[in-house]
Amino acid sequence: MRGNKTKGLVEMFFATFIWGSIPLFSIWTNLPSPVFVFFRVLFAFPFIFFYSLRKLGKKELIRIKPAFPLVISGIVLSLNWIFFFWAINLTDITTAVVLYYFGPVFSIILAVVFLKEPLTKTLILATLFAFFGAFLTFLPSFSYSSASFFGSLIALVSGFLYGLLGFISKITTAKHSSLKITVYQIFISLFFTMPFVFFFKFGLNLTVLFLLVITGVVHTALALFLWYDSLNYIKVSTSAVFSYLDPFFAIVLGFLILHQKPSLIQLIGGILIAISGVVVSMEEGK
Repeated sequence: MRGNKTKGLVEMFFATFIWGSIPLFSIWTNLPSPVFVFFRVLFAFPFIFFYSLRKLGKKELIRIKPAFPLVISGIVLSLNWIFFFWAINLTDITTAVVLYYFGPVFSIILAVVFLKEPLTKTLILATLFAFFGAFLTFLPSFSYSSASFFGSLIALVSGFLYGLLGFISKITTAKHSSLKITVYQIFISLFFTMPFVFFFKFGLNLTVLFLLVITGVVHTALALFLWYDSLNYIKVSTSAVFSYLDPFFAIVLGFLILHQKPSLIQLIGGILIAISGVVVSMEEGK
């Protein structure tokens, strides 16, 4: 690992800020979530493809055996994003992002059950924290509209898919590099979401197209470049901890721009899930 840790931390900070702002763009485009995901990967893919081609080389990039894990991870990534942005359109940003970041707990459960990974006391405690945090986050939706409750359920599903994606990616990295997995996930997601464009009614104008280009180029391609480049200077475990700035930025921006004020109980739930995620990340980094 090369020097200049400060550069890596700055790059990771901006990557998480960019990702934290993407719920706003989903809301502003007012597109069905599968259509939004399609255009996101459509505009991101060329940049990610040429970046990975430069870093990995043509020979390594086209070596896809075993291909099955790559295909599955691409499908799960698509569903993960579809459900997350669907939840954003149904409920408030705080509920959606906090329940989404419940995902690592699902990864723990899947790894313990299927990979027979040891369940340490630290991981048990982190899991209990996360479950209690998710319960607190979910609680206010019982008092709101049925749409908000349904949105919370969809957000929880997106969290499960996020955890499943992490679990599958962990298996896939035994055969492929993280960068190669990412480029194939985007490529598969492009074809997986394409049919939705023909089934949903939606409108495009110059403003929406501009927002979609930003989502693809900045929120996906640039943010991934910053994330991968930062790993040249900081540890993966550090980047995993930093990823919990995503929901923080999303909640703050939702409050400042959309005036979505999170309740105290939601904030407590989010803090508990964030603590759980940080503990899991540090345990993984040992």
